[in-house]
Amino acid sequence: MRRGLFISLEGPDGCGKTTQAQALGQALRQQGKEVLFTREPGGTALGEVIRDMLLSYRHTNMSARAEMLLYAASRAQHVEEVILPHLLAGTFVICDRFIDSSLVYQGLGLGLPLPDVYNVNLVAVQGCLPDLTVVFKVSVASACARLQAKQTETASGPDRIEARGLEYITKVAAGYSQLAAMFPERVVEVDAERDPSSITRDIIDKIHALERGVRG
Repeated sequence: MRRGLFISLEGPDGCGKTTQAQALGQALRQQGKEVLFTREPGGTALGEVIRDMLLSYRHTNMSARAEMLLYAASRAQHVEEVILPHLLAGTFVICDRFIDSSLVYQGLGLGLPLPDVYNVNLVAVQGCLPDLTVVFKVSVASACARLQAKQTETASGPDRIEARGLEYITKVAAGYSQLAAMFPERVVEVDAERDPSSITRDIIDKIHALERGVRG
């Protein structure tokens, strides 16, 4: 059986990637693909416990290094329990955030050395990296407005990460702009300010091109 494709979606909070993940999954299923949508942190029972630890205000004194290691622990369980078995079964896996979120949020955002963040996460994922990483480019102003609208709609406040403020969000957005240069073999950028349907079509085209290359 041929291995499925692993697609990760990245971008600052409020970039629209979660909405696009659902649209991509629907489009690929209509083409006869088996598709799994999952997210980070989380995706497993253990991962959801870690997610609560990471996002809760109960842990406002969490150090940057502890935060990075908790994300890596969640990711390790996610890959072993969910992602890798589905890929080996031929399923397309769409993941809302993966290793690049740690590089940007804990590395470039919190100032941890990128080699440390990358190497710890390589151990966590057993070398299982996405075939395609889509970075959603959006202005800081748009991201903040979308995030505020979401919080208003769901009657929820910001989580521990979202509450870090404008300076941190700006660092994260700038960090994502560096990913394509760091990993040109798998990272592509899309303009997330456009009509959602046109964004979906662009990503599907990129997936088809990758599939032709991978499948030969």
